Amino acid sequence: SSTNNVVYIYNKQDRTNPSNIQNPSAVVFQVCIQNRYKLNKKYRKALSASQAEYEPVVPDIVKQAKMAAEAEDNDNASEQKRQHGKRVRYGEIVQLKHRFTSKYLHMCTTQTSQHDKNNMMFNAKNAQFRILPRYKVKSEGEVVQLFDQIVFESVKSPGHFFHTSEKFQIDCNFEGSELNLGVEKSSFTLVGCYREDLEDNRFVRGGSVIRLFHKELEAYLVAEGLFDEIITENVHFRIRVMDQHHPKTMSPSTSGNTYWQIESESSILDGEVLNWEQQIRLRHLATRQYLCINSKSEVSLTTDQTDPRTVFRLHSVLKERNQIQFESYARIEHMLTGYWLHALKGQMRFKFTTAVSAIIKLYRNIKFYTASVFTFCISVMPMTNRRVGSTVSSSNESQYDDAYTLQYVDDEAIKDFNFVAGMVPFLYNLVNRHELHLNARITHGIIAGMKELKAFIIPDGRPDKNRQKLMRNLRVIDLLVKILQLPLQGAEDESYMIRIFKEAYDVLHAYMIGRSRKNALYFAKYIDFFQTQFSQKGGIGLNVAQMIVELIRDKRKIVDRIGHSNIELFINLLRENPNYRFLDLLQVLCVCNDVAIPNNQSYIVQQWLRTYKRNHQALPTWHNELKMGREKKGEKVDLTITEL
Repeated sequence: SSTNNVVYIYNKQDRTNPSNIQNPSAVVFQVCIQNRYKLNKKYRKALSASQAEYEPVVPDIVKQAKMAAEAEDNDNASEQKRQHGKRVRYGEIVQLKHRFTSKYLHMCTTQTSQHDKNNMMFNAKNAQFRILPRYKVKSEGEVVQLFDQIVFESVKSPGHFFHTSEKFQIDCNFEGSELNLGVEKSSFTLVGCYREDLEDNRFVRGGSVIRLFHKELEAYLVAEGLFDEIITENVHFRIRVMDQHHPKTMSPSTSGNTYWQIESESSILDGEVLNWEQQIRLRHLATRQYLCINSKSEVSLTTDQTDPRTVFRLHSVLKERNQIQFESYARIEHMLTGYWLHALKGQMRFKFTTAVSAIIKLYRNIKFYTASVFTFCISVMPMTNRRVGSTVSSSNESQYDDAYTLQYVDDEAIKDFNFVAGMVPFLYNLVNRHELHLNARITHGIIAGMKELKAFIIPDGRPDKNRQKLMRNLRVIDLLVKILQLPLQGAEDESYMIRIFKEAYDVLHAYMIGRSRKNALYFAKYIDFFQTQFSQKGGIGLNVAQMIVELIRDKRKIVDRIGHSNIELFINLLRENPNYRFLDLLQVLCVCNDVAIPNNQSYIVQQWLRTYKRNHQALPTWHNELKMGREKKGEKVDLTITEL
């Protein structure tokens, strides 16, 4: 999140082999040449001016500014490629690109540091710094070498340097120092990770993200859970049989639970190309735990990086070169025991699934403002079990059919995964808000982060199923529900919590948009909680209704079980509180998968006409209020009485 991007420093670490680093790419920065941002700045100004209410900019000007900004980005990329491999010298201006977030290190001249109020904060403008030697034994113009002690000076604010604060408690889990900008210098040592070579992109490096696909079983090695929490499902194989009649199965899995990060045993900072039979570790990306084989020869996960049981070796099935190449076949040997990773084909794993049943009850027992609210209960009933995979074990002999494909994970998929993973800590801190006292500034940052998450799920206004899947893989949905379960009444910061709750419901609504059956199944387990939230103060009930609409949209089995008595209660709900969200609730009962439901349509029209005959002013009033609600929502439509 752009509002939770402060840079921190881990204390008391070994220089070449740090420990307790949750992701190696989180401490890796790429040294880049300075970019140009003049045309991008003009585009941002034109875009903000076009969204202003008074004197908006002509759309053609915004379009031209966007094209110029894209051309500038292409020029920056071309220049970066041309200067690739050039030696960096003291006194030159550089930019530091964070490997985990793919963002440049910035400084802000208008905000002070959160910990050192006399210093400036890293998070907003000005990403260019001058690299200088810490001591006079080296001077400007000399080549910068590894393990040199250096300082960084801001180009925007000369005389201000990188500075580290005293150690303090960052959040509920970590301690460290804050990186800020001040007149006092803090020296840093350059530790090499790897020298990027475009020709070596086809080889596996330390820190590369891969999928382990069992070729014979047609299954992925997976685990389920979230870092900082218990593992929900230990290591196992998830079968994904390829079927030519279903093109989706021919493509690699997009689930974040299949991602594994391969690390060199010598150091997590070793990013050079790996060789066959080199000692490595495999870290599950979602749980951030290492694959290991315990004393009982059971395959599991552990958090201990120094545990010798986490060391493995990859053996090539068809060895053509010493370097490990993506999409090659390998067998996995455990170093300590000499056992091999093996799939038990006779022992299948089953996962108990749930589905939303078509039993819907409504009752009038919850008050919302001064109107009666009708809460509907969707019960969750078990369906039959479905096979999801096979058990993973170890064998003292190398089996011929235990060959794994080291599948390549593209950079965009890793970037999306890192974005969602980066959102987890601030949500987790909000759930465990023992010492977090909300104010206007903190609340604004939380809401801005949730809005970024919502925009991430629905890029360009269309739902992205792969990104919605990451919300399940990294348990973001569960964290949002835990936030909504926090006590609201009687809290000192109740007004701030109401704003956060509304934004959290908007994120859940964005998650439900689309026709994903898996999204609905995952969400259904929280129905019992959401059905009690219509009575929440501050208009939260409207956000709940909007989210429930997406849950039952195009679900014909649910719609068919909703009787006329229940529909009449929905109409009464709309009569008591004429809001477009409740109108959408009736709309999903009339059309399902672009197929009309005449029975429901006729009944709704009859009930409304009967109401209109009793009160001639009611329907025009609804028309005006619903139209205003639609316009606020951004839909440029005109509701007529006939359409209503």
